[in-house]
Amino acid sequence: MGTDAQLLVVTDDVRAGEEDLLAAQEDLRETERVLSRFREDSELSQLNREGSLVAGERLLAAVRAAIRAHALSGGLLDPRVISSLESLGYRESLPRDEVEVSERPKPLSPVNDMESWIEEETGRITLPFGTRLDLAGVGKALGIGWAALRLAGRHAGILVDVGGDMVALGYDGQGEPWRVAVNHGEVVGEFEGTPLAVATSTTTLRAWKADGKAAHHLIDPRTGEPSEGGFAYATATAPTILEADLAAKLLILEGQGAMQRFGEGLRAVITNREGNSEYLSGQNNRSEETIALRKGAV
Repeated sequence: MGTDAQLLVVTDDVRAGEEDLLAAQEDLRETERVLSRFREDSELSQLNREGSLVAGERLLAAVRAAIRAHALSGGLLDPRVISSLESLGYRESLPRDEVEVSERPKPLSPVNDMESWIEEETGRITLPFGTRLDLAGVGKALGIGWAALRLAGRHAGILVDVGGDMVALGYDGQGEPWRVAVNHGEVVGEFEGTPLAVATSTTTLRAWKADGKAAHHLIDPRTGEPSEGGFAYATATAPTILEADLAAKLLILEGQGAMQRFGEGLRAVITNREGNSEYLSGQNNRSEETIALRKGAV
């Protein structure tokens, strides 16, 4: 998944814990094998090349989640941003040097029928001509959740942390609820509880220069360009890791108004471009899209 992963169990059965950790690690690898756009042999890359295939369970789940995220966000979380990322030089890997851009990205055309891409009876996904998908955020969140399910209920406590996005269940090594520091270049807050699902988005890490202009991986589909919102960091905790991931990204793209799209279970810490941090809490409502996201999620 292009980042470090830490898996941890709190258990009295060391052998069972080691076996379960190996299984969870392999589960993460399988998610990457299926959903990475950087692997030519991944199922997602095959879909992007061929435009249609009968998908396996993980790819189907990821595309369904991306479609629901698109609906929940009013189109701001768009899995078709791969064309913008590639135009800005983010192809096989994150650019290390400044990129020359031959043509600036364009706004993505609106789409209202993503559900029609999936034939539920057969599991076939068919993309419109010229459409390719980047499922990185959704895929990472789902992968964390799937790995956590491998460990859930088997030990006193578990932690699955992939690049700072995490699910924590049960209790830590001291028998206390999990505590997660919010690091926005420096520690600016903390979340505590069990279960706990936390995700962070920022414009400062997967960032590079394109034609002398700052670029990053969080694309605003309304412009096709990297988001220029007021927040540099957003860390969210929510009932599921998928919701936490989507909320963190939406806060960067949409600002504080993104909190209204989620229920009361959402809390967040944001840091603006001037370095000022603030706690936010969710609204007392649950949309149909939010409920759909929670089905079967961790």
